[in-house]
Amino acid sequence: MDARDLDIRRDSIKVLDGDLDLVNKHRPYEVDKVRGKLYIYLDDSLKQYNVHKTQYLLKMSFNKRLKKESDGIFILDYNEDGSTKASNDYQIYEYIPSPQVALYQVGFHHSNFGNRRVLATKTNDTLIIWAPISTLQNYNYILQFGESIINLIHEYATVNRPLVYGPINLVAVPSILNGYEIGSWNLLTNGDNRLMYIPQVTSIKQMELMKFELAQQLSRIWLGNPGEPERTRWKEEWFKEGVATYLAYYLLAQYNHGDQSLGQSSTIGKYGLEMKHKAMLVDWYHSTPALATFNRTLAIEIPSRYKSLVTMKTASILWMVENWLGSEKFHKALVRYINSRRGKYISLEDFMINLDQDTVECLHQFFNGSTASRVLKSWFHQAGYPIINVQVLRDRNPNVILLKQRQFSFTNLNRVDSNYLIPVSYIMQNNENCFNCYQPRFTIGYYRVNYDTYTWRLIAKTLKEDHLAIDELNRAQIVNDVFALFSAGDLDVNIAMTVLDYLNEELSDIVWDAAVDGFDLLKIDGANCHMTKTLYQEWQEFMRSKVAALYKRLIDNREQRPNIRLFRSIVVDFACTLRHQPCLNYMKTTRAHLEKQRINPDFSETFYYVLESESNLNYGSEGLNRCELEEKINAEHKLREQNRFLYRIPTGTPRPQELLRSTTEFVPTTESSTTAQTLVAEPGGSASIMSSLFVMILLVTITIIIR
Repeated sequence: MDARDLDIRRDSIKVLDGDLDLVNKHRPYEVDKVRGKLYIYLDDSLKQYNVHKTQYLLKMSFNKRLKKESDGIFILDYNEDGSTKASNDYQIYEYIPSPQVALYQVGFHHSNFGNRRVLATKTNDTLIIWAPISTLQNYNYILQFGESIINLIHEYATVNRPLVYGPINLVAVPSILNGYEIGSWNLLTNGDNRLMYIPQVTSIKQMELMKFELAQQLSRIWLGNPGEPERTRWKEEWFKEGVATYLAYYLLAQYNHGDQSLGQSSTIGKYGLEMKHKAMLVDWYHSTPALATFNRTLAIEIPSRYKSLVTMKTASILWMVENWLGSEKFHKALVRYINSRRGKYISLEDFMINLDQDTVECLHQFFNGSTASRVLKSWFHQAGYPIINVQVLRDRNPNVILLKQRQFSFTNLNRVDSNYLIPVSYIMQNNENCFNCYQPRFTIGYYRVNYDTYTWRLIAKTLKEDHLAIDELNRAQIVNDVFALFSAGDLDVNIAMTVLDYLNEELSDIVWDAAVDGFDLLKIDGANCHMTKTLYQEWQEFMRSKVAALYKRLIDNREQRPNIRLFRSIVVDFACTLRHQPCLNYMKTTRAHLEKQRINPDFSETFYYVLESESNLNYGSEGLNRCELEEKINAEHKLREQNRFLYRIPTGTPRPQELLRSTTEFVPTTESSTTAQTLVAEPGGSASIMSSLFVMILLVTITIIIR
């Protein structure tokens, strides 16, 4: 428990098993003042809880020292009768023993808060927002969004079953918090900056985050909560966290794009890549554990450094299986399973057995009889993720594709052969004798793909000539993989820049999201690309030339649709991070006019970043509300990480210019587009056929023959 500023009576701590006190008499407790933790030592180990076992009772007596600046403590300026306190007055609060309750059932309310509420369409689910009366109107957006998500959950569940018995209370806490307390169901607390929407100060990134967090929390409640008359219990809490995250993104996709009135649904698409990239960022270390090793660990006990791993990786693997099986079939199976387990136990093993029963029509539909359960097991019980190396054997007739997999790593550690079961899809120009061409499986998986050099150049040629010939999710995966493979030392810088050379023609927000995430991979500590300041500056200059036209297009666009706002915010931030001069000038102009008008909230984080990186001055926090303060804190963290990265890498020397083959002579050049044109333009039709090849997700040990 949090033991900061606690004066504990030494003889007051008791852990009772019936009448037996288990506390060690010689060493009853220890206070870690650095971490603010209280450790209680026992004479005997605690036994696993079961319904027939009397629960342990913890008793203790302590005084808590409070200050005005104490977190979670709000000093009242008035006495209970309404009179004003004297400056030296203080109040004494007396506590009495409480009935036995769980932590998520506790909430204290002593404030001038008021509330507003909405009621679900098909059930009596009531969502109530609590906030200061004077600011209640700022919470209408999150209240209406919560109502929409509850209604979407009921549509998805196909049964009119309330999420909880009693209202769901959303409480706006006047502090910057790290999301919801995940064990709650009737009382949901979060920082007011994650709940209120003020157009003048709330950025589009903050809006997206507040929507995701509430959708995730409501998904947790639907999946099983302590408030059910017959509680649904998950044996693996980490798996529940992953399913809740997956459902949150699915619900957001329906909220943003779906048309429920027509009974249609929208795939998670962009959100799938987002969660995949977040998970991959932490999942490559050799010390990262497999998901199944968390076993039955409570979600609140999972270390914060593994939060993205548990939530985003599990969700990404479910998305991979959904793509493989087909969205409609997968979701019907998932809903049917959750509804059938109300009041019972849910386990990963049981889920996979039922998924196979509901989705496998014939074992012949999968190579080697690999069903969804076999695929899931191979991913949940292995740490990390693979890289698929694709080699096209062009000396064969017909051509043959050889696929190999190994563990992906940005360093030389953990580069071992792997045996993940990976569904594969591919695109080809000629469909003759193709057994599944009329039942395509569009699948993006939790892995990276590396091609032989010739195929990479064919991909680059296709992107340069007609990038729209490739689906934008495929393009996004290619772009992100190129950055990752270069950073890991698996792809030459010239090949990497040749593939990315088309980006000045790219207008997809999904692809640019992947590019921005990919560029950050160049900063991986100890990566095999052996990054230097000189090489990093070359990458900055290259990407500045690619983002320049898009930056101008978006900065002049006054469109206020959420997707355009988010796209504009990401591109402007990226351009300023690359030190694109028009972007830096724009932020400086914003500073000059700051006294007359507020910062565009979508650019506030970028503004603080540029201001402090350009002037080395701290803007200060006076007069900033918590939305603005959060953006400033994010900018400061981003600047510290950038400076740390630049400090640790060596200066380096410029790369020698590449010699390229021409029809007449070798000439030095730095133009990536020339590389693609001179090396790929060969007679015959094989290039156009192979330029459409993209291996994405059946089993990687097979050989695919292209006819």
